[in-house]
Amino acid sequence: MPITTLSHQSKKVVFIDYEGCSNKDDMLDMVRQTTEYVLSLPDPHVLMLFDYTHAFGSRDYMKLAQESRDKIYKAKSTKSACIGISGIKKVLLQGYNAIGGSRGLKPFNTKEEALDYLVSDD
Repeated sequence: MPITTLSHQSKKVVFIDYEGCSNKDDMLDMVRQTTEYVLSLPDPHVLMLFDYTHAFGSRDYMKLAQESRDKIYKAKSTKSACIGISGIKKVLLQGYNAIGGSRGLKPFNTKEEALDYLVSDD
């Protein structure tokens, strides 16, 4: 399953792996699944790590991701990080973060760095 829960320093982190997404429809479906999963969690604060290593962006994806973020933020407080951001994905992330303000995704080079950030008090 591309959405799993990891444990890092005794804290739960929702891990969303886009590696299996081979087209735009898969990407959009992953956003929907992520929204449903996160909103179903009983925890009021959720740590999330996104792996975009083999993913690609589209206008439809960015629109749905922003809508998803808004739904989640209405119900939960979150801290989010991502890995696998390079090339055009950096530009898309900058736009996404500009709209989300302080609630944006923080990019990291490694999964370990991202997990350490998520469980920190920053």
